[in-house]
Amino acid sequence: MINLMMIDTPEDKRKFVVLYEKYRHLMMKITMDVLHDPYLAEDAVHNAFISLTRNIDKVEEPDGIPTKLYLIACARNAAIDLYRKRSSQVKKETLLEEAAEKDGYVTYIDSELENGILDILKNLPLKYRDVFMLKYVNHMENQEIAEVCGILEGTVRQRIARGKVMIERKIKEMEENLNGDNTGNG
Repeated sequence: MINLMMIDTPEDKRKFVVLYEKYRHLMMKITMDVLHDPYLAEDAVHNAFISLTRNIDKVEEPDGIPTKLYLIACARNAAIDLYRKRSSQVKKETLLEEAAEKDGYVTYIDSELENGILDILKNLPLKYRDVFMLKYVNHMENQEIAEVCGILEGTVRQRIARGKVMIERKIKEMEENLNGDNTGNG
Protein backbone atom coordinates (compact mmCIF):
# COMPACT_ATOMS: atom_id res chain seq x y z
CA MET A 1 0.00 0.00 0.00
CA ILE A 2 1.34 3.39 -1.00
CA ASN A 3 -0.14 4.99 2.13
CA LEU A 4 2.27 3.00 4.30
CA MET A 5 5.19 4.80 2.68
CA MET A 6 3.89 8.06 4.18
CA ILE A 7 4.13 6.67 7.73
CA ASP A 8 7.42 6.77 9.61
CA THR A 9 7.43 4.27 12.46
CA PRO A 10 6.78 0.50 12.28
CA GLU A 11 4.26 0.83 15.15
CA ASP A 12 2.25 3.43 13.22
CA LYS A 13 2.41 1.26 10.09
CA ARG A 14 0.98 -1.69 12.02
CA LYS A 15 -1.69 0.58 13.51
CA PHE A 16 -2.62 1.82 10.02
CA VAL A 17 -2.95 -1.75 8.69
CA VAL A 18 -5.16 -2.71 11.65
CA LEU A 19 -7.35 0.36 11.13
CA TYR A 20 -7.59 -0.29 7.39
CA GLU A 21 -8.62 -3.91 7.83
CA LYS A 22 -11.04 -3.13 10.65
CA TYR A 23 -12.81 -0.04 9.28
CA ARG A 24 -12.56 0.02 5.48
CA HIS A 25 -15.93 -1.69 4.96
CA LEU A 26 -17.69 0.67 7.38
CA MET A 27 -16.04 3.64 5.70
CA MET A 28 -17.09 2.32 2.29
CA LYS A 29 -20.71 2.08 3.49
CA ILE A 30 -20.61 5.65 4.78
CA THR A 31 -19.14 7.01 1.55
CA MET A 32 -21.66 5.02 -0.52
CA ASP A 33 -24.51 6.57 1.48
CA VAL A 34 -23.26 10.01 0.46
CA LEU A 35 -22.07 9.37 -3.10
CA HIS A 36 -24.22 6.45 -4.37
CA ASP A 37 -21.38 5.41 -6.69
CA PRO A 38 -18.98 2.58 -5.79
CA TYR A 39 -16.05 4.08 -7.71
CA LEU A 40 -16.42 7.52 -6.16
CA ALA A 41 -16.95 5.90 -2.75
CA GLU A 42 -13.66 4.01 -3.15
CA ASP A 43 -11.93 7.27 -4.02
CA ALA A 44 -13.39 8.91 -0.93
CA VAL A 45 -12.26 6.03 1.31
CA HIS A 46 -8.79 6.31 -0.22
CA ASN A 47 -8.76 10.06 0.47
CA ALA A 48 -9.88 9.42 4.04
CA PHE A 49 -7.02 6.99 4.58
CA ILE A 50 -4.57 9.52 3.15
CA SER A 51 -5.90 11.96 5.74
CA LEU A 52 -5.42 9.28 8.38
CA THR A 53 -1.75 8.83 7.42
CA ARG A 54 -1.19 12.52 8.19
CA ASN A 55 -2.86 12.16 11.61
CA ILE A 56 -1.96 8.59 12.59
CA ASP A 57 -0.24 9.86 15.73
CA LYS A 58 -3.58 11.20 16.99
CA VAL A 59 -5.16 7.74 16.92
CA GLU A 60 -4.51 5.99 20.20
CA GLU A 61 -6.50 2.77 20.39
CA PRO A 62 -7.67 1.10 17.15
CA ASP A 63 -10.67 -0.51 18.88
CA GLY A 64 -11.78 2.61 20.76
CA ILE A 65 -15.00 4.48 20.07
CA PRO A 66 -13.18 7.80 19.53
CA THR A 67 -11.12 6.11 16.79
CA LYS A 68 -14.24 4.73 15.14
CA LEU A 69 -15.97 8.12 15.26
CA TYR A 70 -12.84 9.82 13.90
CA LEU A 71 -12.68 7.41 10.94
CA ILE A 72 -16.41 7.83 10.30
CA ALA A 73 -15.91 11.60 10.24
CA CYS A 74 -12.89 11.27 7.91
CA ALA A 75 -14.86 9.10 5.51
CA ARG A 76 -17.93 11.32 5.57
CA ASN A 77 -15.89 14.50 5.07
CA ALA A 78 -13.93 12.95 2.21
CA ALA A 79 -17.22 11.88 0.59
CA ILE A 80 -18.76 15.33 1.03
CA ASP A 81 -15.68 16.98 -0.47
CA LEU A 82 -15.77 14.60 -3.43
CA TYR A 83 -19.52 15.11 -3.83
CA ARG A 84 -19.08 18.87 -3.84
CA LYS A 85 -16.31 18.73 -6.47
CA ARG A 86 -18.25 16.28 -8.60
CA SER A 87 -21.51 18.23 -8.30
CA SER A 88 -19.87 21.47 -9.31
CA GLN A 89 -18.13 19.81 -12.26
CA VAL A 90 -21.33 18.11 -13.51
CA LYS A 91 -23.29 21.38 -13.32
CA LYS A 92 -20.65 23.23 -15.35
CA GLU A 93 -20.52 20.45 -17.96
CA THR A 94 -24.32 20.40 -18.25
CA LEU A 95 -24.49 24.16 -18.71
CA LEU A 96 -21.83 24.06 -21.38
CA GLU A 97 -23.63 21.24 -23.22
CA GLU A 98 -26.94 23.11 -23.09
CA ALA A 99 -25.27 26.27 -24.35
CA ALA A 100 -23.67 24.39 -27.21
CA GLU A 101 -27.06 22.94 -28.21
CA LYS A 102 -28.89 26.27 -28.03
CA ASP A 103 -25.97 28.35 -29.28
CA GLY A 104 -27.05 31.04 -26.86
CA TYR A 105 -25.94 33.01 -23.85
CA VAL A 106 -24.57 30.98 -20.91
CA THR A 107 -25.33 31.89 -17.30
CA TYR A 108 -23.50 30.07 -14.57
CA ILE A 109 -25.84 28.84 -11.86
CA ASP A 110 -24.15 29.43 -8.53
CA SER A 111 -24.30 26.48 -6.16
CA GLU A 112 -23.37 28.63 -3.13
CA LEU A 113 -26.46 27.60 -1.19
CA GLU A 114 -25.88 23.88 -1.75
CA ASN A 115 -22.20 24.12 -0.83
CA GLY A 116 -23.10 26.27 2.16
CA ILE A 117 -25.43 23.62 3.55
CA LEU A 118 -22.72 20.97 3.16
CA ASP A 119 -20.31 23.30 4.96
CA ILE A 120 -22.81 23.77 7.78
CA LEU A 121 -23.06 20.01 8.26
CA LYS A 122 -19.31 19.58 7.99
CA ASN A 123 -18.62 22.34 10.52
CA LEU A 124 -21.08 21.32 13.22
CA PRO A 125 -19.33 20.53 16.50
CA LEU A 126 -18.14 16.92 16.30
CA LYS A 127 -20.44 15.51 18.99
CA TYR A 128 -23.52 16.90 17.20
CA ARG A 129 -22.31 16.18 13.67
CA ASP A 130 -21.55 12.52 14.35
CA VAL A 131 -24.91 11.83 15.98
CA PHE A 132 -26.75 13.85 13.30
CA MET A 133 -25.00 12.09 10.42
CA LEU A 134 -25.45 8.62 11.92
CA LYS A 135 -29.16 9.37 12.27
CA TYR A 136 -29.89 10.98 8.89
CA VAL A 137 -27.17 9.71 6.58
CA ASN A 138 -26.71 6.20 7.92
CA HIS A 139 -30.39 5.90 8.97
CA MET A 140 -29.54 4.48 12.39
CA GLU A 141 -32.03 4.38 15.25
CA ASN A 142 -31.35 6.42 18.39
CA GLN A 143 -30.61 3.28 20.42
CA GLU A 144 -28.05 2.10 17.83
CA ILE A 145 -26.37 5.51 17.85
CA ALA A 146 -26.25 5.47 21.64
CA GLU A 147 -24.52 2.07 21.59
CA VAL A 148 -22.01 3.07 18.90
CA CYS A 149 -21.16 6.37 20.61
CA GLY A 150 -21.25 5.03 24.15
CA ILE A 151 -23.84 7.57 25.32
CA LEU A 152 -27.41 7.47 26.59
CA GLU A 153 -30.33 7.44 24.14
CA GLY A 154 -31.64 10.66 25.73
CA THR A 155 -28.31 12.30 24.96
CA VAL A 156 -28.69 11.22 21.33
CA ARG A 157 -32.13 12.84 21.12
CA GLN A 158 -30.81 16.00 22.78
CA ARG A 159 -27.85 16.27 20.40
CA ILE A 160 -30.09 15.78 17.37
CA ALA A 161 -32.44 18.52 18.59
CA ARG A 162 -29.57 20.91 19.30
CA GLY A 163 -27.94 20.05 15.98
CA LYS A 164 -31.16 20.91 14.16
CA VAL A 165 -31.33 24.27 15.93
CA MET A 166 -27.71 25.03 14.97
CA ILE A 167 -28.33 24.03 11.35
CA GLU A 168 -31.51 26.13 11.11
CA ARG A 169 -29.70 29.15 12.56
CA LYS A 170 -26.77 28.78 10.14
CA ILE A 171 -29.11 28.34 7.13
CA LYS A 172 -30.96 31.54 8.09
CA GLU A 173 -27.65 33.40 8.38
CA MET A 174 -26.52 32.03 5.03
CA GLU A 175 -29.79 33.00 3.33
CA GLU A 176 -29.59 36.49 4.82
CA ASN A 177 -26.02 36.84 3.55
CA LEU A 178 -27.00 35.61 0.09
CA ASN A 179 -30.02 37.92 -0.06
CA GLY A 180 -27.97 40.81 1.29
CA ASP A 181 -25.31 40.22 -1.39
CA ASN A 182 -27.95 40.09 -4.12
CA THR A 183 -29.74 43.26 -3.03
CA GLY A 184 -26.67 45.22 -1.95
CA ASN A 185 -24.99 45.13 -5.36
CA GLY A 186 -27.78 46.96 -7.22
